Amino acid sequence: MQKKYRACEGKTVLVVDDDEICRCVTGEILGNLGLRVHLAPDAEHAVTLAKHHAYDLIMLDMHMPDMNGEQLAEEILEFDNVMKEAVFLLTGEEDIAEVKTTAQGLKLGVLRKPLEGAWVESYFSRQTATEDEPVYAGPRIEGFDTSRAIKNFMGYESAFFNILREFPDYGAKFIAEYASYLRTKNFKECQRLAHSIKGSSLMIGAGEINKLAKELESTCHSSTDMRQIEASFRKIEEKILQASESVKKHFKQHHDQ
Repeated sequence: MQKKYRACEGKTVLVVDDDEICRCVTGEILGNLGLRVHLAPDAEHAVTLAKHHAYDLIMLDMHMPDMNGEQLAEEILEFDNVMKEAVFLLTGEEDIAEVKTTAQGLKLGVLRKPLEGAWVESYFSRQTATEDEPVYAGPRIEGFDTSRAIKNFMGYESAFFNILREFPDYGAKFIAEYASYLRTKNFKECQRLAHSIKGSSLMIGAGEINKLAKELESTCHSSTDMRQIEASFRKIEEKILQASESVKKHFKQHHDQ
């Protein structure tokens, strides 16, 4: 499926997100709109890019280690080639205002993950995008709402499955890192990882993992009871492993056909 987005032609976007899947998904969505996309995993890379490029749109993950999106926005906006109106925050949180005020009084628009292609098109065209979008169906993969996920990718099935193929490795990395931080009682990093997978799971249609990630993030934030946190972690670990097996099975069947 190909679609022409004339308002996006020739535009360049910077996406900054510490979560690999969220970063790649957002990049795929923007790339499929015909935009030139630069991706950065952290504030250091983002600042370097912002110094040397004039971006038409900049999207910063709200919660990142070392420097959050609000702090990064304030630093990036010190460059002459960046306009305040082009900088937005990205978040997977549901109950949050559409405008965020930083410590320095800077007001930034807030966008929710997964990013909607219609919003991007309307941003560049300054016109209201149509809501009459087709509903895309997808194959059944246990643990994933593929129809919803493909819609998040604006109908580009290949882009979605390219990301999904990496999920088992991504899930294994999350489990290993979380277990390591849990052993050292680094609850701040535990909460960060839970927040990260909360956003990425939403974007790829992993609803059960998303629900458990919310529970895990909340538990890490409100409790230092190792047994309680570990119990929440074991639940999401089990679900990730199940989903990973479903993904492997899907691609094995696809390869054997």
